[in-house]
Amino acid sequence: MRSKFILFAPLAVTLAQVFPASSLAENTAFASTVVKGAASSARLLSAGPPQGGSYRAAVEIALAPETITYWRQPGEAGSAPAFDFSRSVNVAKVEPSFPAPKHIDEAGTIVAGYDARVVLPLQVTPRDPNAPVTLNLVLDYASCGKICLPARADLSLELPRNGASPYAAAIAEAERLVPRKLTAAEAKKRFAVSRNNADGSWRLRYLGPGKAEDVFAEAPEPFFIEST
Repeated sequence: MRSKFILFAPLAVTLAQVFPASSLAENTAFASTVVKGAASSARLLSAGPPQGGSYRAAVEIALAPETITYWRQPGEAGSAPAFDFSRSVNVAKVEPSFPAPKHIDEAGTIVAGYDARVVLPLQVTPRDPNAPVTLNLVLDYASCGKICLPARADLSLELPRNGASPYAAAIAEAERLVPRKLTAAEAKKRFAVSRNNADGSWRLRYLGPGKAEDVFAEAPEPFFIEST
């Protein structure tokens, strides 16, 4: 069984799984209008009525063939998606999360990102749980093919309080692929981290269970980690 975890130390590590790409049908009650960008498009999705005092939603970014966008910490190149929810109505907090990415060779530079399509889950907490909630998002992201271009989408969706969403399964799958935070005890069982004092490099060894498909290391801002 493959594992996917994230280790928060000063160093963070994600073990990635493949994210399935597929097209999602249009549904105006549970999805915003699609906004097209450079070789890409974006929209907001709703997973349905609130549960436990919060809504589950997502940002979907669809990409043209041979086009990528980036993870929250791309690596040596690229820029992560930026979210501005400041114009939302009756929203106390929005928490975006990122499914495990893949390593992509971008003209000889290895970056962490997504191709085809990515669904980025959102947890939305309303100020007043008894009043309607409207998500207004200005999304800035990179769309990179032969050249990298900035893309911006101005998105809006009133989150439905009733009914079954056709996007609930896709959002649940994206949530499943979000790496989870390990406890200190779990991290110690799964990883061994050592330092080479001669050159200052770090070595990470995965101890299991299972086999790691890929590893993504995160450093505190403004640093990034170059894998060798």
